[in-house]
Amino acid sequence: MEDVSSLVAKQYEAFAYPRPFADLEAEIAKGYYQIGDPALYGPVLWPRGRPRKRLKILVAGCGTIQGAYAAYMNPDDEIVGIDLSEASLAHERFLQDKHRLQNLKLFKGDLLDAASLGDDFDVILCTGVLHHMADPGAGLAALRDALAPDGVMVLMLYGATVRTGVYMLQDAFRRIGVQQTSEGVAQVRQILRELPGRHYAQDYIRAAAELKDDAAVVDTFLHPQDRAYTVPQLFDLVEGAGLAFQGWVDNFPYWRNGAWGPDSAIAAAVDPLPRREHWAAVEMLGLAAGMHMFTVRHAGEALQVDFEREDWREFVPHWAPGLTRRASGLFQRGPYELKCSELEQFVIDGADGKRTIGEIIDVPALEDVQDEFGRRYFEHLWKLGHVMIALP
Repeated sequence: MEDVSSLVAKQYEAFAYPRPFADLEAEIAKGYYQIGDPALYGPVLWPRGRPRKRLKILVAGCGTIQGAYAAYMNPDDEIVGIDLSEASLAHERFLQDKHRLQNLKLFKGDLLDAASLGDDFDVILCTGVLHHMADPGAGLAALRDALAPDGVMVLMLYGATVRTGVYMLQDAFRRIGVQQTSEGVAQVRQILRELPGRHYAQDYIRAAAELKDDAAVVDTFLHPQDRAYTVPQLFDLVEGAGLAFQGWVDNFPYWRNGAWGPDSAIAAAVDPLPRREHWAAVEMLGLAAGMHMFTVRHAGEALQVDFEREDWREFVPHWAPGLTRRASGLFQRGPYELKCSELEQFVIDGADGKRTIGEIIDVPALEDVQDEFGRRYFEHLWKLGHVMIALP
């Protein structure tokens, strides 16, 4: 019997994923970006600031695009991409040549061998890979051994709640004997069209625009190795590898958010909970975390944002990637809308990534309410994922 790594490599040789595109510059100009990119998410990765100017970044499981994208977006850094699939690496090389990415090195291999690359990496990006390994804990431990002492990892794991119906279908397709072929993909598509409307996978299917691509159909429904995590299981994995959770890349799915007002029964029940219990409860109540995107470090001091700190006025808010103004008083980030009063809009406009919260709110218009309003509104924006916070 073939081992999991061999089966996964075969899949991505036949169905390179994610869907390759031919021009990074053109796609980025149209709004493409990758969640967790060090160039865009600096305050999330380094709440107290970037450790050094030139960084070594490992993209573990770079697929068809991620290594080249990281090199393009972080031109002053050294990027190393590693992947099992030669087909995926071939497209990475195409993008490397097209965009003259001299700061990118690519290797074919297993992330279990990451430490053999000979460097301690300041940043390790590993998104959508560990959950396809026979032993995700061993994979995470291998990455830990390649992480610099003050380094940070950006990880993505599937979320268990949203994928419940997907695993039902995976089980059915294995029993039917659907193969990773063009005929198998056609069979999957036909069966999906005939599913009952009440099937647990229907919400996922409606939301997953990528399923128009055959490689995404294979990756979702015909993958030989695939598991997902709840919030408590995620913490068990991280701490089992001797690492420390730092924070979510996007807070929205984990905090009581705009879905439940402050006077709701859910707010009364979950707001008093400790953070981990709060996140775990909201995950089960909201069913919004289809993937968990988060940062970890070596075990030690946790650099976590907390608006109960005495120095909260020294926090520096930055707009999160993707946050745009749609109209006066209306902002949007992906599927999330934010409606603001004039006062709230004034405060958001002040979040330029340079001024502290104290500097933003110390104006005559806020004289009577500035501290309580400023603290709670920026905390609200942070929990919605609309702003990132740099710590003093």
